[in-house]
Amino acid sequence: MQDFVVATRQKGITYELDFNTHDSNELLLLHGGNCRFLVDNQFYYLQPGNLLMLDGNVVHKAYVFGDPLAYERSLLKFRTDWIQPLLKELQVEEVLTLFDESKKGTLRQFSKKGEATVEGMFRDIEAVFGEYTEGVVQEYTPVEEAKMKLMVAQLLIYMYESKETRVKKEDTLRDDKTKMVEKISNYLFSNFARSITVEDVAYEVGLTKSYMSHLFKDITGNTVMNYLMNYRLSQARNFLIERPDESIREISADCGFKSEAHFSRFFKKNIGITPSEYRKNNIEQGEM
Repeated sequence: MQDFVVATRQKGITYELDFNTHDSNELLLLHGGNCRFLVDNQFYYLQPGNLLMLDGNVVHKAYVFGDPLAYERSLLKFRTDWIQPLLKELQVEEVLTLFDESKKGTLRQFSKKGEATVEGMFRDIEAVFGEYTEGVVQEYTPVEEAKMKLMVAQLLIYMYESKETRVKKEDTLRDDKTKMVEKISNYLFSNFARSITVEDVAYEVGLTKSYMSHLFKDITGNTVMNYLMNYRLSQARNFLIERPDESIREISADCGFKSEAHFSRFFKKNIGITPSEYRKNNIEQGEM
């Protein structure tokens, strides 16, 4: 059950500044509040009844706005290699294409009835998984794990066949300011490996430095440079695992840090351990 997460009706959640990538598929169902959700360089405005399905390997980040206590979501994460053998046996592997939807700029809008149906499936999965996380059972038997996989497969098949509305990103609550922030994000993501100043970004998007900085902070809650540095950090964390033969110096340069020393200080300040320790810990976990 590596990297498996399920939770229903989590309320009042706020998010850290770092970007998020992981090897799991993710389904997020919003019940209350409002959220801007960044997937790659695109922003989605999520409203109650929206379900976003995404490939966790794509960089993503949530921004809760308005009353944070009103924010309420259900969440499911699981690895493809955990569920895929069953889906292949059932000849329904195509349901995994659901997680390409966010790349194409779409999400789902559920009716109250549809939302309740999906939430009920989340709750059924949570009930079984909770027996393990709460110590009722010490480990899953093959039968118990098979039951978990069948429940997740049932949810995916339901989603795949669902007639609920697919909402184009362009049809959600978006404005010119958000479109401009997407343009800024795209420039930062495309050029994170080189030295960039706020002036460079403002020039590229055709705005004054002052207006761009204010606009970006208003939409994302971050300054342009904090946003860039946290994106560099997220990429460095991936590279440390994906490129085991590259030195720390090479990875720091590949991610746009001024020097290896600067990279190591920034990494430890934000992650709590050095880049070398982070790489070692993740390699050891992968070998378990």
